[in-house]
Amino acid sequence: MSLQKPNLIIRIQNYNRVSLGAILGACKEELLNKFNLVKWVSSEPEPEEDLDNPNSLIVYSFMLPHMLEVGKEIKHIKSKYNKITSICGGAQPTSAPEACHELGFDYVSVGEGEESFPEFLENWLSGNTSPGIHYAPKAHVNLDLYPGFSDITEYLPPIEISRGCKYGCMFCGVPRLNNGTLRHRSLDSIRHIVKEYFKRKPSRKRIKFLAPNAFAYGSDGRSPNLDALKALLEMLTDAGVPEINLGSFPSEVRPDFVTREVMELVTPYLKNPTIVMGVQTGSDQMLKKMNRGHTRAQAINAISLLREYGFMPHVDFIVGNPDETFEEQFALVDFMEEMINKYAIKVHMHTFTPLPSTPWEHKNQSPIHEEVKQRLRALERTGHLDGWWENHIGYFRTNQALEEDEKTKEERNEKLKFFKKVIDTRKS
Repeated sequence: MSLQKPNLIIRIQNYNRVSLGAILGACKEELLNKFNLVKWVSSEPEPEEDLDNPNSLIVYSFMLPHMLEVGKEIKHIKSKYNKITSICGGAQPTSAPEACHELGFDYVSVGEGEESFPEFLENWLSGNTSPGIHYAPKAHVNLDLYPGFSDITEYLPPIEISRGCKYGCMFCGVPRLNNGTLRHRSLDSIRHIVKEYFKRKPSRKRIKFLAPNAFAYGSDGRSPNLDALKALLEMLTDAGVPEINLGSFPSEVRPDFVTREVMELVTPYLKNPTIVMGVQTGSDQMLKKMNRGHTRAQAINAISLLREYGFMPHVDFIVGNPDETFEEQFALVDFMEEMINKYAIKVHMHTFTPLPSTPWEHKNQSPIHEEVKQRLRALERTGHLDGWWENHIGYFRTNQALEEDEKTKEERNEKLKFFKKVIDTRKS
């Protein structure tokens, strides 16, 4: 190992292999060759010698559920190895940069990292960086210029075919973080990545995709583009993909994009038995409140069509939305049970959690009626429902407790400032 090179320590967890692969894959080989790359994976022992080297940069990427864990770890690292430099990026640092900076990170990268991260590394090497929060331009990256994966993370992720969203759901930050744009990767770029995947793993059969709405590929984001969808599926078939998985996680679909024309087109090509679809509620009133942009009738029609064409609908629902009444919660479970009984759907359950960079980020999770919880648990036991809905209740309570603790600290600090001012006045 060359001692003249600084260490670039990549903190790899299962939850960040996709995001780290995207930014590392965007770095040219000659740039990465200027570093000693150190992979610190999951629960492996911390690389003490590398962390203790003052000429080291450690890189984190994380989401809201991992913030407490990351916060504890970076606090430990900064106290034990106080000369190391740290940077974080990803979903949570982009949505709540100030909070992530307060965790102890020297640099916080906000926004898309394919252009900003390599630029940061070059500047850091030359000593031209200022600690703090660094913002990348919104909706600026051309997906075709970057592969979306890196051999460093040892993971070939679902291929990102689209980024952004034209809708404005109140609980979701994607449209606002992407300036309400929807961008698509070109067929040539997707074909190139598929070939690279098969080079690295010739035995690979299944290719999955990443998209906010898989059936919106190549479209304006408001209605399906059948020609673009057909071109994508034909290209993948010609490229020799044995199992095309489109519409399965993490490339779910919207109900208003599940039309008979779309299903006629995609069904002969797809090998995934399940289509994941976000419905969120069975109430037209709540759908409007959420700003979903589709109706209850469209949701039922989409579920019916998925079943008609032989797919298992795996349907997202949210309980505990802001100002949701117990009556609305009972109606939600009634609707889910109706869809289970009539169409044998599987429910993917969520509990509302206020996320940063969303219109509902300052809204509270509504209390969930105990009988509603019992009915959800019963559906879970029979295999009709899955998801981390009870964990989401815990996330909200934890975050609420932290916010109240921070508020208490602020109030205490204000009181201390006031008393100090009084004491200083008396002394003068």
